[in-house]
Amino acid sequence: MTENLPVQNPPLADQVYDIILKSILSGEFQPGSKLPSENELAELYQVSRPTIRTAFSRLGELGYVIKKRGVGTFVSNTPSIANPLYLSIDVMERISTRGYEPGFKQLGAQIIEANQDLAQNLDVAPGSRVLNVQKLFTADNEPIIYFENYIPELVYQDHISADKILAPGATEPFFQFFANQCRQEVKFLTSTIHPELIKNCQLPSNFDHLDPLTPVLAVEDLGYSNDNTVLFLSKEHLINDASYFYVIRHVGKI
Repeated sequence: MTENLPVQNPPLADQVYDIILKSILSGEFQPGSKLPSENELAELYQVSRPTIRTAFSRLGELGYVIKKRGVGTFVSNTPSIANPLYLSIDVMERISTRGYEPGFKQLGAQIIEANQDLAQNLDVAPGSRVLNVQKLFTADNEPIIYFENYIPELVYQDHISADKILAPGATEPFFQFFANQCRQEVKFLTSTIHPELIKNCQLPSNFDHLDPLTPVLAVEDLGYSNDNTVLFLSKEHLINDASYFYVIRHVGKI
């Protein structure tokens, strides 16, 4: 039972990352401004320099900061509201990054039996029990992102009861759910991404007020653990502004 599991605090680098990110999003650190040095932040937060370096590295990968060799680390322009190529960012964080008030509503949750296609995607036997959750995220009360998650029962059954797994928000924040509740960290995703129109998507009635020609970015992810076990299938629809995203693309050695 989950109430018997030890409470684990996030790693120090994650805590420092959260503190610096909130300072950036709140405007304490303005775009283009220079951040305190690694030594200064290590002393301020009473952590080691490698911990600060790890937090800076993550912020850099996500486009929040830019490191200039021999000069220091600077705040860059913040990424857009949705970044499907970096889905490890919490969805609420992705929305608040653009200055919107994020909201969440679980539209439904049930245990279903995997059909042939779902079983193949999740690498389970047909008929296996699978948690299906429908989730809606809003920006300033406007529906903007719709999720359908499919999680094999075997992923969570030893860690959380059947009743609790169906409770609203039980799987949120999504990646922390796997790491903290299921003791299986999501290591990588394989994704397919394609443009669509609302009229071609099966969306809940929350989106009925929108023009049928409204653009949608459809994302389908398979999440894997460190040992290549499939942890989930996720179908995401990003509406209007959420269909535009910022990404950093690294060029390999030539």
